[in-house]
Amino acid sequence: MRKSLLAQPAPLFLLLLSAILLLAGCTNGPRADPRVIVLHSAAAAVPAAENRMGRIEVAEYLQRRHLIWRMSETQLVERRDQFWGERIEAGIRRVLEAELAVLSPSLPAGARYDVRIDRFEPGPDGRVALWAGWQLAAGEDNVLRRGQFQGTEAVAVLPGSAGGNAGASPAAGDAASVAAAMSRLLGQLAREMVAR
Repeated sequence: MRKSLLAQPAPLFLLLLSAILLLAGCTNGPRADPRVIVLHSAAAAVPAAENRMGRIEVAEYLQRRHLIWRMSETQLVERRDQFWGERIEAGIRRVLEAELAVLSPSLPAGARYDVRIDRFEPGPDGRVALWAGWQLAAGEDNVLRRGQFQGTEAVAVLPGSAGGNAGASPAAGDAASVAAAMSRLLGQLAREMVAR
């Protein structure tokens, strides 16, 4: 007595499903390790004699665990393979404190810099943009100076990175190069805050 294939659908179905899943896994290829990045200060590591930073406010769309890339004026992409090693507000505070410690501005007693970050991400042109507002205040109602900063910095594409391939979008660039460009922009912001 012969058994038909329909009489035992479960083993055949499981065998076919296993083969399909195995082939699907092979077509994805190896995945790149996620990149964990931090901002850094180009200033020499000088312990801050005093705290010069007050509030740091960052646009909500930037408060993500992953790095945000701007694709157009209205479209952002969260890169799932590029992680911040710390909250972006903490990195911004750390870098600005280090830069201000080296620049050593003399501040009135109790005065602190407050910074608001409105835009801070790489764009489709291969440049990182930083739009920020800042003020130096000695207390809630005593604003001593304020200003706006808008700057861009080119993202250096490292040899062998995806951004170096012909036809690759700027969003395929190297995360470490993006973090370095962002860090340089924070240094420019600190210098402008002291110069005014």
